[in-house]
Amino acid sequence: MDSGASFHMTRDRDLFSDLEEKDFGVHIEMGDDGRYSATDIGTISFKRESGKPFILKEVMHVLGLKKNLISVAMLEDKGYDVVFSKGKAFLFCKTTSETQKIGVRVKNLYQLHVDGCATMVGKAEGLVSRDDGKLWHRRLGKLHHGALKILQQITIGLPKGTLAQLDQCKGCTLGKFVKATFHEKDSHAMTILEIIHTDMCGPFSVASIAKHMYYVIFVDDFSRKCWIFFMQKKSETY
Repeated sequence: MDSGASFHMTRDRDLFSDLEEKDFGVHIEMGDDGRYSATDIGTISFKRESGKPFILKEVMHVLGLKKNLISVAMLEDKGYDVVFSKGKAFLFCKTTSETQKIGVRVKNLYQLHVDGCATMVGKAEGLVSRDDGKLWHRRLGKLHHGALKILQQITIGLPKGTLAQLDQCKGCTLGKFVKATFHEKDSHAMTILEIIHTDMCGPFSVASIAKHMYYVIFVDDFSRKCWIFFMQKKSETY
């Protein structure tokens, strides 16, 4: 839930119950200075165990987003008040005076959490989402998706339908990387302090007892003697 978002936005096409192409002629600017185009607009429905489905209309389909965003401003424009209190987000309808919990605080962010709900999307019966493919790929220790298909046939308990993963698994890709060999250096120091190698590291997630967050290291190429200095600020490097 984002008070800075201009529209409801998602990159996941599978979440929409209906979707239509529309040329907005605008670019969505994100916090990382990225500019993304909105290609479609549609409706997302959340089917709840009790009560009416929770429906979000005029949701933009924006490729390149890392998170799904619910615009607080759009909810207010629809006649709702959004209240954040004690780690929960509430939606108050001015016309019906109905209040419902729609979000919970997770660390420093409020995430959508309509009680007992699941996304109701326009899919054929028996199909599973690509998120299920990712989930079982991870649960089974990065098992290949071809093996997952075989596992569905010889076991019970796995979801029906395809468990193919559309997105490439980042962890599997990194695990297949091969470290390149270092080439021999063209030049070597012939005396002490002729060549010095240096590098700065930090900031660290946890500071030391003396509040140090960085260190800078110097290595003499000839003698291999090392000096290391700990710093509280990066500006102390020079």
